[in-house]
Amino acid sequence: MMDFRQLSVGPLETNCYLVWDRDTRKAAVIDPGGDDDLIAQQIARLELAIEWVLITHGHLDHCFIAGPIARKYDAEIGMHPADIEHLTGGLEIAAMYYDVSAYERFTPTRFLTDGEVIALGDSEIRVIHTPGHSQGGLCFATDVGVFCGDTIFAGSVGRTDFPGGSFEQLIESIRTKILTMDDSTRLYPGHGPATSVGEERRSNPFLQ
Repeated sequence: MMDFRQLSVGPLETNCYLVWDRDTRKAAVIDPGGDDDLIAQQIARLELAIEWVLITHGHLDHCFIAGPIARKYDAEIGMHPADIEHLTGGLEIAAMYYDVSAYERFTPTRFLTDGEVIALGDSEIRVIHTPGHSQGGLCFATDVGVFCGDTIFAGSVGRTDFPGGSFEQLIESIRTKILTMDDSTRLYPGHGPATSVGEERRSNPFLQ
């Protein structure tokens, strides 16, 4: 069984998640978009052993401090290869919100693909490729719910007006990869409150 904590980080209030196996405390940081001191404090308080930094997509509000976090905990960095270009190409947009001079460029140690399974102690994280918000968008499915980045939100879906975005592709990803799950499945997005598959199936205006 897994557990998790949600932290609101960075100037865009990105939802960063600490997820871990309850028995072993082996853990991953999902979408470290800023506030490294806050993240480190929570990791220490929860006595977690960080093995992974997982990135739902390459927009810098979701990975701005991935390099420093991975180095601090000697953790692997996993993301989809299609979003590598955003790690440098998105600096102009990020400069509207971040001090990009503080950005530490990093290289993922593992490229993740659809259906791949990541072990955390006795628990597993399943990788789901959901392109649309970006070409390399990923969701991470666990036994406590799905950490879905900017693919889907409570009552909305991710923007598709950035480079690599496609509204048609995003809706197809949601319909074939998310809405096929049980209605009770919890969804933990990259911004805003949590929701469920059933709630979004019934009331999300973009999915009607």
